[in-house]
Amino acid sequence: MTETGYTYTTITGRPGEPMTIGTSFYLDPTTSIRLYGSGDGRPFIGIDHGQVSVNIGPRSTSEITAEDVAVIRRFAQASAELLAEVERLHAERADQSGHAAA
Repeated sequence: MTETGYTYTTITGRPGEPMTIGTSFYLDPTTSIRLYGSGDGRPFIGIDHGQVSVNIGPRSTSEITAEDVAVIRRFAQASAELLAEVERLHAERADQSGHAAA
């Protein structure tokens, strides 16, 4: 079964509270994920899914601080943890169905 991914944005406002905006990406093979600016001093990851795009990088490229490195390291760690969990779920479900995990 192949499911198509989707992306959506929500804007929520309640009386007396600040407006909140959230975007969720549920990725599929049409997703483009690239590292841009590597080697030219302006590195960021771009994710494109349908008509929605997000760019992730340090807050400034003119002065990279230890705090900037720590934030990007947290992003990379969470990404690695997501990968490990998705791989675990894939292997578990492949075992349950009797198919080899790819």
